Amino acid sequence: MKLNSTKSVWTARGIGWLIAGMVACGVIFGSTFMLGPTLFAIPGLSDKITVAVYCPGAVANSVEEGASTQTTTSPSGTYGHTVEITCTFADGSTKVISNEQVALSSIGGMFGLGTLAGICISVPIMLVPFFLFRKKKDQG
Repeated sequence: MKLNSTKSVWTARGIGWLIAGMVACGVIFGSTFMLGPTLFAIPGLSDKITVAVYCPGAVANSVEEGASTQTTTSPSGTYGHTVEITCTFADGSTKVISNEQVALSSIGGMFGLGTLAGICISVPIMLVPFFLFRKKKDQG
């Protein structure tokens, strides 16, 4: 859309950015809470995120999954399995990542990756008003 004055161009861009901002927020929200949890379906991704967070520089790691146990004190509560990761470093030392740490890094990592994907999609959306609304060139 070509506009006649600089003021009208910036007014149109401002309205465009307001609309694009609302769309971008929806994209980020949707990708965080829909794409993020979907990433749990990728085998081993949560373990890789956990090792990257807690054991940077580790040369090897091993994952031990335990039996399913109750997660609450309620008899009708939910059940979940336990995971423990052991990292081995180049000097031979080891570090054990507890189940709680695995859970926090996995959940945070998946939602974080979903958010990052939403931001990558939203940046081009915010640039659209620059290209959509321009000043009409003078016909000399």
